Amino acid sequence: MIPAEFQPEGPLQRALNRLDRLNWTMGGAFLWVSNLCLLAMLGLTAATIVLRPMSLAPYWMWPWTMVFFIWLSFFGFFALYARLKDVRVDFVAERLGAAGMVATRIISDAATLLVAGVLLLQLPKVIATSNGIYDGAILPAGGELPRLALSVPLFLSTVLVALSALLDIAKLAAGMPENVTDHHPEA
Repeated sequence: MIPAEFQPEGPLQRALNRLDRLNWTMGGAFLWVSNLCLLAMLGLTAATIVLRPMSLAPYWMWPWTMVFFIWLSFFGFFALYARLKDVRVDFVAERLGAAGMVATRIISDAATLLVAGVLLLQLPKVIATSNGIYDGAILPAGGELPRLALSVPLFLSTVLVALSALLDIAKLAAGMPENVTDHHPEA
């Protein structure tokens, strides 16, 4: 069941369902951003392949291809989690019954919060070591992309993944079901 399919009972469940729908929508937005990064990356790669034999491939294409690859991965981190495309082991949990499903839900959310916490603890170190520019990633104004810009999508996704896990814990406490899907809702 995805957030749009759930019928909440009471004000707490309605509020949590609104947050869950917002989370689902943001996951879709991050999926689009990831796809745009992929499209830009593939476009730059194709242009490099086509233009290189003609000695026309600008040197900035390769650095921007790498930037878009990094951003694709980092924006995709939240998109995969929010849109239920991460690795799931429901077939194991279902064999354990209702208690197994609840236990794996709690363990999954706890593990998610642990990993997100470890990543977020690295934020000060990343900021301190992300001095300078990403060489060759030229901006329209003529400067180069600050190195810190590479990490911003990772930490944004990490915060959103952690908030998603906290939301799921709140939903569990309010008696709401876990989001699950056997299909791609946009198909």
